Amino acid sequence: MLPARVQHLLTGRRLDWTLLACALIVSVAPVRLLRPWTNLVLVPFVPVTHLGTSLRDRIRPSIESFDPKSPETIALEAEVERMRTLYETSRLDALRLEEVIRGLQATSTRAGGGALLDVGATTASVVAGDPNGPHGVVRINAGSRHGVVAGSAVFVGGDVFAGLVSEDVGAFISTVLPSTRLPSIGCRLFPAEGSDPARPVAIAPGAVLKPTGRGTWTAEVASAGEIAVGMVARVTDERLPRSALGARVGRIVAVEPIEQVPLARRIEVEPITEARDAISAVVVIERRSDGGVGGPR
Repeated sequence: MLPARVQHLLTGRRLDWTLLACALIVSVAPVRLLRPWTNLVLVPFVPVTHLGTSLRDRIRPSIESFDPKSPETIALEAEVERMRTLYETSRLDALRLEEVIRGLQATSTRAGGGALLDVGATTASVVAGDPNGPHGVVRINAGSRHGVVAGSAVFVGGDVFAGLVSEDVGAFISTVLPSTRLPSIGCRLFPAEGSDPARPVAIAPGAVLKPTGRGTWTAEVASAGEIAVGMVARVTDERLPRSALGARVGRIVAVEPIEQVPLARRIEVEPITEARDAISAVVVIERRSDGGVGGPR
């Protein structure tokens, strides 16, 4: 056991400052003054090494000195995991808000005018899907308490028409019938890069999309214009809510000729984005001049 005074000197702040001052002096000393000291390697350095190791561990404790089961370490690990969870939650919330903003901006430019007196929109998260199939109905956490009514158009991914609210509308939960389950959708086909604003929409090839049961549509297009893979189908069906008109619904993935009709081609269209794959959705509620609310006309 070292005397109490010596032990106090070896563990006190005075030793720390003394060693720091010595280190500074040695670091700026000329080389010719330090060269003779290199001959001291023959001197046993065990006590000095022990003292240096103790000082190093005091200034910067080694990893081995931490007890993984100590309350402090456990608390730090829990705090790190909590911060990671908060960061991931914030990132997902930011993605959802960006998608909601794109959807509101896209629908607000299409839903005004005509026979509509008022157009409202509510946002919702996709909370469940149909376990019986990948292309079944989905549920969103918005219902009659949020103004949702049967027949309202549902959009995901900005301006992608994803389907209609079914008759199963609860106070806080609604069921969405995907667009791939509708009997048919009238649309027009546009190039993937967009259409010329000066070109009339009626010139674009028209098609009536019919579900295949595989989560896609098929249609026969009788047009002399070019029909190519990648073209985008936009809704022009007057039976659907007005807010859906002009919205994207799918893209062409296959084109094949029809032998009996030389100018006609059979196409297959897949959804651009499905409700079951989205984080959030935008439900547009339309109020008509006849007092009705939402739903296909």
